[in-house]
Amino acid sequence: MRFKSTIFFLLAIGICSAVKAQYYKEKELLVGASVGYQYPLGDFGDQAKAGPAFRVTGQMMLNKKIGVGAEIAYSILGQDNFWNGNHFGNYDVNYNIASAQFKGSYFFESWDRDFRPYTSLAFGYFHYQNSISFISTSVGNLNQKRTIKENKVGLTPIIGFLYNLSSTWSFDMNLRYTYIPDFPETVTANDENGDPYQYFLGFDKISLPELSIGLFYRF
Repeated sequence: MRFKSTIFFLLAIGICSAVKAQYYKEKELLVGASVGYQYPLGDFGDQAKAGPAFRVTGQMMLNKKIGVGAEIAYSILGQDNFWNGNHFGNYDVNYNIASAQFKGSYFFESWDRDFRPYTSLAFGYFHYQNSISFISTSVGNLNQKRTIKENKVGLTPIIGFLYNLSSTWSFDMNLRYTYIPDFPETVTANDENGDPYQYFLGFDKISLPELSIGLFYRF
């Protein structure tokens, strides 16, 4: 009887160890995509309207709690009521932000093995572009186009969680705050003829809270 109990105990330990090893193995590499909704704040929020952000992320787990990776993203923001004050014509304004960031994550223990809360910090490059088209309704057929571009460095603190839907797929939800500082007061823009001119930007930083959801595939 004691011999059978010992064999059962050793088998149980072996099965648990195999499951645990497989669990950690599945967490070594995560690749996924997500979509978010960004809401601009401050002076930038007076000009730009909330819009979607699309993101592709890859992450390598160094151990059970620490992961490092990178993500690329693209944001599409429209014009707010700031542009409706001029009755001499119609504006069509688009704000686009492309980014590439490195990211470090820390995963917390939880009561459920499939539920993995985490906090992350991403840091990297942002390309800001503002395209402005103005069609006059009072001075003939005047059609003006402006393109403003700036390259900046920014960071993004993140809190969220992963939930394992299966042995390979995980659902991700997070709240993030993108901060891009140090914009100049005026920038050199290009008009419809490609000629440069000075443009007053109207903000010195970009602040973008975001709610994001996505799916990750675990290797």
